[in-house]
Order: sequence, then C-alpha cells, then structure tokens
Amino acid sequence: MVTLIIAEKPNVARKIAYALAEGKPVRKTIGKVSYYEFTRDGKKVIVAPAVGHLFSLAPKTKTYGYPVFDIEWVPVYVAEKGKSYAKDYIKALATLCKRADEFVVACDYDTEGEVIGYTALKYACGVDPSKAKRMKFSALTKKDLLKAWYNLEPTINFGMADAGIARHVLDWYWGVNLSRALTSAIKRASGKWMVLSTGRVQGPTLKFLVEREKEIENFKPTPYWVIKMLLEKKGEKYTANYEKDKIWDEEEAKKIVQEAKKGPAFVEKVEVKQQQRKPPVPFDLGTLQREAYSAFGYSPKKTLELAQRLYERGLSSYPRTSSQKLPKNLNFRSIIQNLAKLPEYKPLAHALLGKERLKPVEGRKEDPAHPAIYPTGELPKPGELTKDEQNLYDLIVRRFLALFMEPAVRETMKVTINSNDHRFILSGARTVKEGWLKAYGKYVNFDEVILPAFKEGEPVKVIQIKREKKKTKPPARYSPAAVIKKMEDLGIGTKATRAQILETLYSRGYIEGKKKIKVTPLGMKVVEALEKNVPDIVSVELTKAFEEKMEEIMAGKAKKDEVIEESKEQLIKILKVFKEKELDIGRMLLETTGTGVSTSKTAAKKAGAVKELSEEEERDVQRTVDGKEGSTGDTGTVKTGKKPLVIGKCPKCGGDLVVRYNRKTGKRFVGCSNWPKCDVTYPLLQRGEIIPTNKTCCGAPVVKIREKGREYEVCVDMKCRDWKKGKK
Repeated sequence: MVTLIIAEKPNVARKIAYALAEGKPVRKTIGKVSYYEFTRDGKKVIVAPAVGHLFSLAPKTKTYGYPVFDIEWVPVYVAEKGKSYAKDYIKALATLCKRADEFVVACDYDTEGEVIGYTALKYACGVDPSKAKRMKFSALTKKDLLKAWYNLEPTINFGMADAGIARHVLDWYWGVNLSRALTSAIKRASGKWMVLSTGRVQGPTLKFLVEREKEIENFKPTPYWVIKMLLEKKGEKYTANYEKDKIWDEEEAKKIVQEAKKGPAFVEKVEVKQQQRKPPVPFDLGTLQREAYSAFGYSPKKTLELAQRLYERGLSSYPRTSSQKLPKNLNFRSIIQNLAKLPEYKPLAHALLGKERLKPVEGRKEDPAHPAIYPTGELPKPGELTKDEQNLYDLIVRRFLALFMEPAVRETMKVTINSNDHRFILSGARTVKEGWLKAYGKYVNFDEVILPAFKEGEPVKVIQIKREKKKTKPPARYSPAAVIKKMEDLGIGTKATRAQILETLYSRGYIEGKKKIKVTPLGMKVVEALEKNVPDIVSVELTKAFEEKMEEIMAGKAKKDEVIEESKEQLIKILKVFKEKELDIGRMLLETTGTGVSTSKTAAKKAGAVKELSEEEERDVQRTVDGKEGSTGDTGTVKTGKKPLVIGKCPKCGGDLVVRYNRKTGKRFVGCSNWPKCDVTYPLLQRGEIIPTNKTCCGAPVVKIREKGREYEVCVDMKCRDWKKGKK
C-alpha cells in the first residue's frame, strides 16, 4: 500500500514529511521537483508538492470578443504566461500518482486549498477526487500534523471545493468579460487599443473609494469656535475645554469668553471613575492586518505574506481565518512554557504559568475551517526571522499572552470648573492596574494624562480664557487597513483575497497613496462611466449577493452549477446593456483628465493602468486576458509587452527568475515569475547588458554583465561572498 500526500507548496511538503516519518524521510527528485518517501505504521508514504494552483481556467477556443463563457481547466502555464515552472510539478504528480494506491490532500484547509487539491487530483493524476482522503490542520507543528494524519477525513470537503470552483468561474466570467468590454469600448471610441480592467469585487471596492473621494471633493468647510481655559496649579499648567465642543456663532463665542473672564472660577464638581478594560480578543486575519498597519505601517497584503511565512515555518497558526476563538483542546500551558524560553516573554509567561487555570478571552466570530491566529509554541531559531517577520511574530505572541491576563484598570478624572456660570471640563486618565497591558501595552495607545488632586469648591487660578476659530474637516480618506474593514463590513471579497484586490487597484493606477488612499482621475472616470451606463458592474449589493451564494454552496444549501448559471445570466444582461452603450462608455473613459484623448492616454500610461497596443498586438491582447480574481485578486487584466528575460530558476519555489523594471523609478531588478505567491527578489546593477549563464552560486543565478567592451560574471545575490565571479 502506497499513500501519496499532496501538499500545497514545497516547504510545506517538507514539513509534513519530517513530521510523519518514522525516522528521517528520503528526499528524491523528479526533474526539478523534490518529494519525500518514508514509512509510517507499515505504510509507504510519498509526500509531493504542488506550487499553488497548477491549473487555471481558459477559453476552450481562442476568442477575441465578449461575452465568452465556454471555458475549461488547463495547466496554469497554458493559461498564464510566466508560469512554466508549474509544468515540472504537474509532471511529478502525474508520475507519482501511478505508484500510489491511496491519495491524501494536505493543502491549506480553505476553498483555495481544496481547489488546488481537487484540480491536481483530477487533471494531473487523473484520479476521481472523491477517492481522496483529507488531512485537516491549522498549524504545521509535528503534533498537529500527526493528529491530522491519525484523524484523516474520509473525503475532501466538497462544499469548500464547489464554493472555490464557483468563485473561480464567476471571477473569470466577470473579470475577463468586463475587461474585454472596457477595452473594446476604448477601441471603438478612439480607434486604438488601450487596456482597462475591472472585476466582480474590484468594481464595487473602487466604487466606495470613489464615493469617499466625492464626499471630500464636495465638502464645504463650516467655521466654528472652541473655547479653552488655561489654568495653573502647583506650578503646572492645564487646559480645560468649554462644555460645548463647538460654538457655531462667533458672537456667541465672544460673549461666553467675556462673561467667563469675569470669574470667579472654582471647582464645581470632581468625578473619579475606575473602569476595567478586558484583554483584546484573539486575532482573526482582518484584525491582525489592521493592528499590523497601526503598529508598523504594513499593508494588508504584506501582513498576510508575513503571516503566511510564519505559518509555513510552524511558528503560528493558519492566518486566513475569520475566527476569534481558540481551539478547545489547545494545550495553552505547553505553548506558554515554550514561549518562556525566549527572554523577551519569560517574565510574562512565568506569571501566567503560576495560575491554576488558563482561560483565554475570546471574541464572537467563528470560522468553520480554522481557529483564531495563535503562536504554536515552536520557537524561531536565532537570526531566522527578518525584522518584519519578527515584528509580526511579536505582535501575535503578545496578543496571545494578553488573552490570559487580568483586566487592566483605567481611572478617569473629570473636573468641572465654573467661571461665572460657564463650565469648563478638565479631563485626566491613567492606568492604575496594568493587567494585560504588561504584555500588549506597547501596541495600545492609551493616553496617560495625570491631574493633581482637586477639591470641590476650591478656587482655580485662571491664566487665560480664549476662543479659537476652526473649520469642520472633510471625512478622512481610507487607509489600506480601513479598506479591508469596509470590505468586511460590506460582505465583499474574502479574508484571503481582500488584500490582493486592494493591491490590484494600486497596480491598475486607479488609486494612489500608501497611507491615505486617493482615487486617481482614471479611477474616478472608470466608476463614473460604469455607474452612469451599467451600474450593476459596480453594485455592492449584487457582489454581496453572490458572496452569500458561495457561502451557501460551502454549507451545502446551494448547488454550484445553479449559482454559476444564475451569475452567467446576470452577466449576459449586463453585457447586453454594455454593448448598447459601448461608444458612450468609451468616450467617457477617454476624458480621464477632461482634456481629450491625447491627455487621457498620457495620464493613463503614467498611472500604469492603460497601455496602447500596436495592431500586431491586437489579437494577443484578448488571447492572453487573465480573469482570475478569487485566488490571486487579479481581475481581468490584459497582459501585453515583450517577454521578460529569464536568468534562472527561483531557489524558493522553482519559478522563473526574470528581469523586471520598477514602475516608479524605472530601475531594473530580478523577481520571481510566481509573484505574488513567491516574494523572491534580487537587486541588479543598473548598467550593462544582462546575459544569462545557466550557472548558479549559493542557490542564486549567475549572470554575465557586458558593458563598454568588457564582460564579467556576478551572482545576483549581492550578499554572497563570491558576489563577483571574475572578469574576462
């Protein structure tokens, strides 16, 4: 009996093999793909990896218009350029499955992981997915993986698989067809090919950003006045605010100041209250992304990538979760005992270990697939983590420790000062009992305003009473973290895709600004054109309705094919209206800057969202259109341009390392073709011709640099001791 376990990624396959093997697993290769063999309970076991999605959707026949609905699953390297590395993994699985009698899917336990396992079995192995068993785990520790192995589920989760497949199909339908429609509209209005994109979630997300932009643009500030009292006690100065926050009439403000100045001022009332502050609830992904943005300025996408790396190292649990509850059978004491081995957590952990019972605070939200995010108790090796990874690990650990600690106690002090029957409020606040703040206080912004003792009736020494003119401010622009929260609140996108949707809007040139998001003229015009002519494309309600349908598929309350058909019918109606108004839409899109076609092209190119194509590229435009939104966040971008220079293979995932150019600076660098799933990059010298050598050094490729009549070889990893390999 031979069991083949399919993991989602190479490094996860290695983790599983080393956890399950009785002894050390044997590493073998098929071509460039590593897999592992070992025995367990008398069985021969093979663990082989996918590398994310090995199969993707593409049209059955080449078509160049819209709508198109006749699609099929094909190898990802056929559907998308730059993913030739997947061919090796498909070949490896196809070879190994012939040796297997039993199949186990061990991909991430979510809709995307289920689709990866389902399609790998069906299309790479030619195996009926219903014949496969399922390993379900939320952390890559040996304990968790052994538990999953001894508690195999009899089949994969077909509710999740069907929901994931439905999402891919819907996102392809909407992303490809709508992007083709927009491109066609530009072509019809201008006679030239330029590329725009939108998608099922991207459109509604951009819409609410545009709505905020319009609120800001249309906002008219209103003047108001605030009144403040500057007082002194024991040589220290304090500021008390008038009991009304805003005075809308200047004459009224003047009168209040004049009357209050007459005094006398005395303490009318002193109120001191103490309030318990319970520890924060465990992290779900959205909360982690918001906290990481607040603490470190990390974008939601970066936070997810960092959390995924910590998970793959076995240091924290699976990050793509909406749960705020920890597993009931989790050994809290064991995790805390291990965390106590790290000096920065030792005092906190020892204090908790002295408790008879460890009961965490939990939130309301649940996720049927995974618990809240927690540290596993496995510890990072010295120097293993980058600074950013260490920051996020610290955030997760401290949040976890805080869950078991006592409430903090905050004391507030409100002093009401009466001056000629006008009242001013002096406020103070301080922490009187740290409680959980000992662990998590560095990430919490509590103001410490300590006031001296005041007694009711005592006179107050007033230095000054003055009025200040202010103006109301427009609503604040969304931060990246606030966009993710808004998407959650609206019920659009998923915990796994929201961050990528936001990055897509940046890459299309629809939005700009990393801290405060501003919609560009191009983004404004896209929403304006769609909202005026085909509002359903940017309808939050329609997108939310289909999100709910996919939740119903997962729960077994709706059928995949029926939801897909309903979505298709809805889209056909939308595209019919679009075709009727295509010329009007195209003309509106060409007015991006309000100065006509020529300026519009310049602005759009500068934004990086619109590209003009030659007639020779016209057919290639719609042949290479990529409509995936569900798994990658991409939304129907038409890809164009020269084939990038491949200099070697990625040491992390096996993808192609290609020469890329920074959109803002124009500088060249090396990046993995499997981005964003793989984040490997290397800097490059900015001068000279780059020539691949097919050589490697310390795992990284060696390239030849030719400039001014001389040639020399360098390793692209500039940290390498043998960076410069020699001159010719």
